[in-house]
Amino acid sequence: MSEAAVGGIVLAIPGIIDLCLKYGHFLKQKIETYRHMQEIARLDHFIVELVQGELHILLTFFYSLHGTQPLEDQTRTLFEQLRLLLERIVAQFSVSDPSVWVKIKFSFHGRKSLDNACGELEQWYIRFLRRAVVFLVFGGPGTTATGSAAMGHSQVLSRVQRIRRAILDPVPESIMTKLQLDAFESSVILRKLDRSSVYASDVGSELVEYRTYDARAPPGEIKATRSLIRDFAAALHESDPSTMGLLRCNGFSAEPVYNRFALRFQYPVGKTGPHTLEHLLTHASNQSPGIRHSLSDRIALVRKLASAVLYVHSCGFVHKNIRPGNILIFDTIAPEGTNPAKTAFPNVVGEPFLVGFDSVRKAAAASSMIRVEEWRKNIYLHPDRHRMAQGDEFTMRHDIYSLGVVLLEISLWDTFTNKETGIGKYLWEKREGGQVLRTPEVLQARYLEIARSQVPRVFGNKYRDVVISCLEGLKNEEEANYYFRQIEMQFSSTATELAAAAWRTVVIADVIAPSLFGTSAPHRRFRYTFTNTTTACVIDLFCLLDIYC
Repeated sequence: MSEAAVGGIVLAIPGIIDLCLKYGHFLKQKIETYRHMQEIARLDHFIVELVQGELHILLTFFYSLHGTQPLEDQTRTLFEQLRLLLERIVAQFSVSDPSVWVKIKFSFHGRKSLDNACGELEQWYIRFLRRAVVFLVFGGPGTTATGSAAMGHSQVLSRVQRIRRAILDPVPESIMTKLQLDAFESSVILRKLDRSSVYASDVGSELVEYRTYDARAPPGEIKATRSLIRDFAAALHESDPSTMGLLRCNGFSAEPVYNRFALRFQYPVGKTGPHTLEHLLTHASNQSPGIRHSLSDRIALVRKLASAVLYVHSCGFVHKNIRPGNILIFDTIAPEGTNPAKTAFPNVVGEPFLVGFDSVRKAAAASSMIRVEEWRKNIYLHPDRHRMAQGDEFTMRHDIYSLGVVLLEISLWDTFTNKETGIGKYLWEKREGGQVLRTPEVLQARYLEIARSQVPRVFGNKYRDVVISCLEGLKNEEEANYYFRQIEMQFSSTATELAAAAWRTVVIADVIAPSLFGTSAPHRRFRYTFTNTTTACVIDLFCLLDIYC
């Protein structure tokens, strides 16, 4: 009989977790005996996480939340799955020290079963991380207070917790009034960064982006643009550059003479020499054989980008222009007495920050449906955005697609804008009169083909799955629907409070809005055009990258 049920009594979540940890300690002892097997090394990595690593901290967090509804109902099955997986593995090992014959027999008959079980454990861990992120971002205020001690020791949870506070905590009115800044003095020189729409000021270590409007725009349209820029500046004013992959916004200034508003950002502390990711990917140093930068450095870069997209979307905005030219990489200022080249481009990847917000808009606002003509930009756009038909308005899902193309470039350390000698040659076909860019649907198919064939060799299967999830969207609707059930149950049942929560987190899709709001005004207001796979895809990306290394 399983230890999880004694005399017909089913253990509560803390009891199941205790049992899983007991199995973990047993397996940790047995692993030493079978250390020579590759499958054991794979199991060892998970068991270390279970008994003393990140997973142990996460389990402790959920342990502390015992009795919280609907946590009990939604996570019991998940913990039961872990228990059953561990019991299957434990059953393959004898309690006493094995003889030589037992070891040989295990090597021949137990390896495949163990390898399959390890794969299931890794998939379980990914599902578990998704639940943890959902519960933290969308859970009620009591959720995080109860488990705060555990969260302080978890990199995943502490990072999501900082994002949650930035999203849900309102910007004080005293801050909002200070966001409107005076225009630059005429003596200030702004230098445009190479391959970027961002300008660097020669005073005050400030970076600037411009949002323009038509010279003939009526006052109401200009006022709406100002409101958008103010709200976006307020969101990024609360960002944490060290964890979110976004620069802190000082505020904005109006320049009516030039029909534009300026978004003004701080240099991150201890950083200098901004340049774009596109500049890094096309640098002459990449012409030498091999990739200059380590796997860990490139994974760290991608994690930051995933955090940036998650934050922007959760604050209720779509970026609309995610590409290497809109990702700034900063060098670290070298300590005094050291060689600056060791901490500078191109010898190190540097610190990435998502920029290029000159086209940003609120997710719920009407799309302008402006066609992008420049091929260096439109190769990052979802095929829907090329049709420009009704229903093809820009959504968060389209941002995720663009991010997937960038992640593909990072894995191969090349850019699709390099059509002469790099991976960009896959996007063009020869016709009479020269080369022609392939259709958007063919481009998507090419990206997926490259992801499946080339990424596993350089980045592994998990990263390949991340890229494919971005390019295709999650196909598992059951997983996506889980997130929306969590939101529906966690927040207050009153329409007003639920609408406010929906606005802040921007995850109430059209598929669930009718059941929450009916045909009321809040439903019409929050009737977003993006699909319910978008948030699931971002969370999937965020969690996969945190588990990757």
